[in-house]
Amino acid sequence: MRMQIILPQLEIHGFYSSFENTPHAHEDQFQITIPIKGTCHFKHEFKDMALPPGEGILLQPRDRHSLHIGDGSGLVILRISHERLYPQEFPIHREPRYRHQFDVNRVSKYVGQWTSGMMALDLADPLVEEELETRIISDLRELIWKGNVPISPQLALSFTDSNPYHQRVLEFMHAHFTEHLNISTLASLAMQSRYHFIRSFKSLTGVTPYQYVLQLRIREAMIRLQQSDETVTDISFNLGFSSTSQFFRSFAKFTGTTPEQYRKRS
Repeated sequence: MRMQIILPQLEIHGFYSSFENTPHAHEDQFQITIPIKGTCHFKHEFKDMALPPGEGILLQPRDRHSLHIGDGSGLVILRISHERLYPQEFPIHREPRYRHQFDVNRVSKYVGQWTSGMMALDLADPLVEEELETRIISDLRELIWKGNVPISPQLALSFTDSNPYHQRVLEFMHAHFTEHLNISTLASLAMQSRYHFIRSFKSLTGVTPYQYVLQLRIREAMIRLQQSDETVTDISFNLGFSSTSQFFRSFAKFTGTTPEQYRKRS
């Protein structure tokens, strides 16, 4: 059995039966290989290794490698760009070890959460995809540095103190919620990293940025269904939904009814 999550800056591959690949390298990605069950027979350049469960290895871009696992074994491979593993807000960072001991149960728990997150969310909206990717990358950094990910003083201050830029973010979201928004733009308005912005925004509002935008869109849709002659398709398109099916799912989730039924009752 194989599982994979492919996002713009990150790839996660899970193998839960026999698997083997040929020597290869990744041009611009770090690779973290973590055996979950059984032994992973790993070759890095000209060195052969037998990795037991939890003993991971972190490869630099362009490192040549290959591996194989047998039946009954489990393995997780994560590939991530340099910019995401070492974000700009951490100008000074401690290099992770080449060989790293991971908590297998914790890794499995995270992978389960990431997979369920992919299945539960509507990734047709770029804002959802970006939120999920940011969360996964944050979890990955915590796994690598065991919770000791450095935080710059400026970021720590902006997170612990009341952030005056959040009002600017909210005003921007209210003005542009019908457009395609992204976490990078919103985080820059808040003067925070993407991860800290999502955390502090949820702490402030009780929901993620995407959920907040979705609420604004649904609220406006309810008004238009009551007060205009726009078709449901036009309302969906004009409010920034990627498809009418996404609009129907979101509307039903928030109101318990379909747009047509809501219009008839109004």
